[in-house]
Amino acid sequence: MDPTKTPRVLHVNYTDTVVLACDACHRSQAVPAASLQGGPQLLKVCCPCGEVFAVTVVMRSSYRKPTWLPGTYATRDAQTGQMQICGRMIVENLSCTGLGFRPLAPPSVRVNAVVQVTFTLDNPQQTLIQKAAQVRWMEGGFIGAAFLDPDAFTETNRILGLYLRPS
Repeated sequence: MDPTKTPRVLHVNYTDTVVLACDACHRSQAVPAASLQGGPQLLKVCCPCGEVFAVTVVMRSSYRKPTWLPGTYATRDAQTGQMQICGRMIVENLSCTGLGFRPLAPPSVRVNAVVQVTFTLDNPQQTLIQKAAQVRWMEGGFIGAAFLDPDAFTETNRILGLYLRPS
């Protein structure tokens, strides 16, 4: 295995099959994702052709779509209860359960803060999305947040579900 090569990263859910493909000979092997339980895993794959390569498999409970959607995020002032815009952002990925976004200026929120995110989908209807989310992690100027109502039957969640369907 060449230590200078960066391993490929595959994001799958528990019902998917992971297809491991060799870049050298193009052979592939399907592996049930459920057999790869336990968080992100670095797999060392030895192909019958002699090629050895690394693949990182990241398990997700729901499909995450890469995006580039401008928007804003805001918090509620503890004393007045008024919403205060924290800043502008780019939503870089989106799922039914949350989003990953990059603030355009240094973020003014912390992990566990609840934010109101507002952005417009790039669907034909240009749907405006406004949802509450809890900041779960922050790294290198990137924020991962979980929606507070992912299982609720709302029009917004229905629209997100349609938007996220793989085409």
